[in-house]
Amino acid sequence: MSIPNPPQPGPYQPNPNPNPYQQPPGAVSPQPYGQQPGPYAQQPGPYGQPPAPVGGPPAPPAGPRRPTPGWVWGLGGAVVASALWAGALFATGNLGSGDGGDADFAGHQYTKNLCDATTLKAFQKEYTLDTDSTATTHYGSRQKGLDQSYCSHKLKDPEAAADSYASTYVYSTARWHKTTDPAGEFASEWKAFEDQSQKTYGYTTKAVSGIGDEAYLVTEKSGTDKDSLTSMTLAVRAGWFTIQMHWSSYGAPDDKAAQPTEAEVRKMLETDTRTAMESLKK
Repeated sequence: MSIPNPPQPGPYQPNPNPNPYQQPPGAVSPQPYGQQPGPYAQQPGPYGQPPAPVGGPPAPPAGPRRPTPGWVWGLGGAVVASALWAGALFATGNLGSGDGGDADFAGHQYTKNLCDATTLKAFQKEYTLDTDSTATTHYGSRQKGLDQSYCSHKLKDPEAAADSYASTYVYSTARWHKTTDPAGEFASEWKAFEDQSQKTYGYTTKAVSGIGDEAYLVTEKSGTDKDSLTSMTLAVRAGWFTIQMHWSSYGAPDDKAAQPTEAEVRKMLETDTRTAMESLKK
């Protein structure tokens, strides 16, 4: 009697091998967690040659030492001296300290309240100072690279009606540049206003002589024909100190009070700016 072969497991029959962790014959155990062989394992050389030894051919024996030239010793001494000098400057704060030690403010002293220096005596011949508690504001700031002080005055036209909506202000800002000389950018800063001109308003910048190291007057005019004086700014640089005084006036169409002329505003700005600069030197 012939013995039938054992049936092969079909796709729906249970696996005769109950061990789920048994690997098939010849399986290679992978590196744990997918790791690759270590970086220090040497690879076989080309064409089955053994790997090259680590390192390189032995260095040739050192020859007799030559005496060091005298100029090398002198150069080394100079480098050491320079390093010591630079270290001393950094330690004492005389190099790159940013404390304003090298800044030239042309004698102008910092003040926290710039309103004390901008008394506006010239403007008070045309206007009166508004005595309201909020009409005058000021602030001062002292930082590592820049000190600045600001003052704002509100002015009143004595000829304006009591219900007039006209408003006139004079703003003043003084800056003590302690780490950067403003000379290289001062002219460009104020000439750039001309590039901001639009269809309904425009700026013109003119140099002013006889005040500080350099000064510029920026005039703003508005209207269809740009014939209405809106504001004027005088900016002055004296060494690393800069100051600007800005006048602006906006009136309602029915106001009967006449605005001062361009020449009058310029004269008042120049007079009061000079007075403020002299006051900051005391």
